[in-house]
Amino acid sequence: MDALATLQLGLAPAMASALVHSLWQLALLAAAAWLVLASMARSSASARHVVAMGFLVAMVAAPALTFLRFWQEPFWQGPGLVVDTGWLQAFTAPRQAAVDGGFVQESNPIAALFTIVWLAGVGLMLLRRFGGWRVVSSLERLPHQPLPADWQRRVDALRHSLRIGREVAVRLSADVVAPFTARLLRPVVWLPLTLLTRLPREQVEALIAHELAHVARMDWLWNGVQCVIEALLFFHPAAWWLGRRIRQEREHACDDLAVAASGNAIALAEALVTLERERHSIPQLVLAAQGGTLMQRITRLLTSPPVQGRSRTLAVFGIVLTAGALLAVQVFASGNWKPDLIVHASTDGALGPGDYREVSAHGVDGDRYYRASVDANGTLSEVYMKDQQRRPIDAGVRGWLAEVDRMSIAPPPPLPPLPPLPPGAPGAPPAPPAPPAPPDIADQPAFKSLMRQVAADPRVVARLGTPVVRASKQIDGNISISTDDSSKGDGDADLDFELAGPKGRASVHVEAELVDGVWSMAPIEIEDTR
Repeated sequence: MDALATLQLGLAPAMASALVHSLWQLALLAAAAWLVLASMARSSASARHVVAMGFLVAMVAAPALTFLRFWQEPFWQGPGLVVDTGWLQAFTAPRQAAVDGGFVQESNPIAALFTIVWLAGVGLMLLRRFGGWRVVSSLERLPHQPLPADWQRRVDALRHSLRIGREVAVRLSADVVAPFTARLLRPVVWLPLTLLTRLPREQVEALIAHELAHVARMDWLWNGVQCVIEALLFFHPAAWWLGRRIRQEREHACDDLAVAASGNAIALAEALVTLERERHSIPQLVLAAQGGTLMQRITRLLTSPPVQGRSRTLAVFGIVLTAGALLAVQVFASGNWKPDLIVHASTDGALGPGDYREVSAHGVDGDRYYRASVDANGTLSEVYMKDQQRRPIDAGVRGWLAEVDRMSIAPPPPLPPLPPLPPGAPGAPPAPPAPPAPPDIADQPAFKSLMRQVAADPRVVARLGTPVVRASKQIDGNISISTDDSSKGDGDADLDFELAGPKGRASVHVEAELVDGVWSMAPIEIEDTR
């Protein structure tokens, strides 16, 4: 159950954020694919198939990379770019509590809802896509016949012409309604039992050559990869459009190879006309000769390649649907949702003497409550309850607390103060106030940001456990920042202080450098406190 809580806090927000950002990512990739494929109108169908498959892989790679970014951090900041998921974050930014002045963070269950709906859709699409696997498996158990000897010699000649080194079985079955190819390692071509008698010989040869072209191109593998990606991206019209285009180009490429091997484009076109008259529904996992748009393939075989007249309309349609989906998501997310996790603390950084932190969670694993407090002497006290019953704090609970700590984010930098009124102006003070004393190191936002990294360092967690708190107020060393805004400035730190955790106390020496608001730490030196 601790794993479920970790998934709810970490996986769900990252996955939901990646899905939301995929709406515009896939739309841009589809527009780029349309432009590139339009510029390749005079290229071979095989080349267009490779390029289109590359764009389809990019459509699943872009959300995957976004997921990894959000999985590592609740928001990520790059050069001139801040991506914030807002209502999909595991927690909101810490804000001042109205009652006691502490800091409060809340989560929103909409991220888990997004993830559950997407996972359910992917499961249904995979069941639908791979329904053809059962069809192929059942054919293996039904009666079938091998090709006559003279036809087998012709198949071997076509196989050598297409440079297929593997053995390819060609079988006749009364349960097959149209020619198709199956399997990758031991390919087999299935033909209707009456095909050899009801079609002229040259047309049958052209259809067999087309199916062997699928084997030569290893289309069974690429079609399987495409089915998986389409299932993952079932929610986006750009994936639908590109998937149809890939299947068209795949059939065109096999038509080209079949014509080159058999030398008879007219026979293949006539065979396709016959298949069009007898069109049957086939699973998308199998590779059938009647795949794609048959009339378009026939026109292409007999004349020049047709112009993709509907491509621009489909692209515009996809962009409109994507924009509408984005608007619907924003409207849906604007409602009020009950938070399923609340963090309340006396500070937004690491706990020091006199500080406390409370975590209340209501999730798929039940109700949880955790409180950590540090007294004036630096002694840590912890209480953990599950479903209103006090429980021991084991390794699973520590993992859950570590996930809560990892997903917590720093508050936005404070606004700059207003400039002082000039002397003599109405309301101006008679004399400028004395400069305030320099703030304590522990109160600086830069130190709090550095402490969060120190508390999450694997060596510190392994030595002290989690949560990690400051054991005393004493901090030796110095920290310097080039600007008041530590989220953008540069600087360095060389500090010594004492930490405490469930496993004991230790003194640490931290050397770090701040570049563009990001701390980069040298290996932390840890010494046991005696």
